[in-house]
Amino acid sequence: MKYMSKVAVAAFAAVSMIAAASAVSAQTVSPTGAVTVSGQLTQGLNGVSWFDTVCNTTFTGTADAAGFTLTGISSVKVSGPLSCDDGIQLPVRINALSSSQLSIEELVVDTRLGSCSGTDIRVPWNNANSSVTVPTTAIGFCRLAGTLTVSPATTIN
Repeated sequence: MKYMSKVAVAAFAAVSMIAAASAVSAQTVSPTGAVTVSGQLTQGLNGVSWFDTVCNTTFTGTADAAGFTLTGISSVKVSGPLSCDDGIQLPVRINALSSSQLSIEELVVDTRLGSCSGTDIRVPWNNANSSVTVPTTAIGFCRLAGTLTVSPATTIN
């Protein structure tokens, strides 16, 4: 089912794209080059827990000094009724606001119920684990949560 899969994926991709650029202080992402962002994400609809779907998701993309651009995605369903492999509009760009916070520039997920979208979606980044955690976040009528790890290990300074 092509319902919410890309919402979670998009959120993960955006969160995973550790970028560095802010009007107040510039951040630096290191190293730069090809990256893989992977982890387990849960997607669903706001207020409807029986739609919750867990996906093992992998994004591919590129890190540059100012952030990440995610351009590819693959995802496998672990449980739930929704699809994990369609809907998210790529590329997804994420900027680093600080060594502990990222901002997904724009996330758009196409579902059978319409599009879920959000801009400047702020999520926490963990330099020690090279990971981003998406707390349960509403994007339009969609909802997602999970943790993604960036490889190779990435630091934001």
